[in-house]
Amino acid sequence: MFRGIALNADESVIDGDQEALARHLERAAAVGFDGVELSVGCFNIIRGGQVVERELERARALLARYPLRYTLHGPLSLSLVRDAELAAQVLESCLQMAAGLGAEVLVYHSGQIALHDAARGLAHLPDDQSLSDLWQRETEALARFARRAEELGVLLAVENRDPHLWEVAALARWGRPAGELVRYHQGMRLDLLSAQMEAVGSPFVGMCLDVGHAFLAAPYWQDPDYLAAVKRAAPQVRHLHLHDNWGRLDDIAESMRERLVFGQADTHMPAGWGRIPLREVLAALAAAGYSGWVVNEVAPRYAAYYEEALANVRSILPGP
Repeated sequence: MFRGIALNADESVIDGDQEALARHLERAAAVGFDGVELSVGCFNIIRGGQVVERELERARALLARYPLRYTLHGPLSLSLVRDAELAAQVLESCLQMAAGLGAEVLVYHSGQIALHDAARGLAHLPDDQSLSDLWQRETEALARFARRAEELGVLLAVENRDPHLWEVAALARWGRPAGELVRYHQGMRLDLLSAQMEAVGSPFVGMCLDVGHAFLAAPYWQDPDYLAAVKRAAPQVRHLHLHDNWGRLDDIAESMRERLVFGQADTHMPAGWGRIPLREVLAALAAAGYSGWVVNEVAPRYAAYYEEALANVRSILPGP
């Protein structure tokens, strides 16, 4: 049984403005959403890796004004395998923030991407041992934070990632084909994230399935069968980001508006606007016993279509 249908709050629009956030929450409640997924950047609560209690209390009072439940998305730059000491400090503060706001889930983007330094010419492509160490370091860190998440009563959800043209370009500069992308960007692989969740072995750490990221990543998998991969990963999925796209990598579009025009990249459109088989995804999750949130993670440019987005999701949810 799905927990409810939520709407994301885009931090690039809110940008710490609590009046703007209040307007967004009011709209979400009026449209009929059950909850809102907030982003850390919607607030000024964490400064230099530390929680500011006064700001946390201010935000808690704001959220309490609305008949909504909440989840929280961590910073996109947070990675437990890059600058591990600072990352651990920030993740601890994010968990504290989630608990303080009454957020049930904290979303963390997988750190299993090893192309940043190679793309900048600062390092060679990592070898197999380095990639294995990357996976092991993050997995051990997640196991440690599982205990902290349990103490705070927050689910830590690890989100799968999507491919980008800059990564393909980085591989080309090192003489490697685009087909090797999943070797160096393992966060794109649902099977590896599933294995990571199994290795962590905690009910307080699970996968956040981003259906759009996976649809873009599928052509690079060894087995590009999107629905088959989703079905295999479904037992590990504890949180869900739902939006639509056309499954094409960006090679022309450089902005969200041009992504829409050309049908490229991570467009974050309302369900039903693109080509992702969302009804089948939801059915696969339901069959695996999924009981988490369905978060409409749609871009701010589609705010005029919130009612349609909600109706579209309701129309494809499996029956009881």
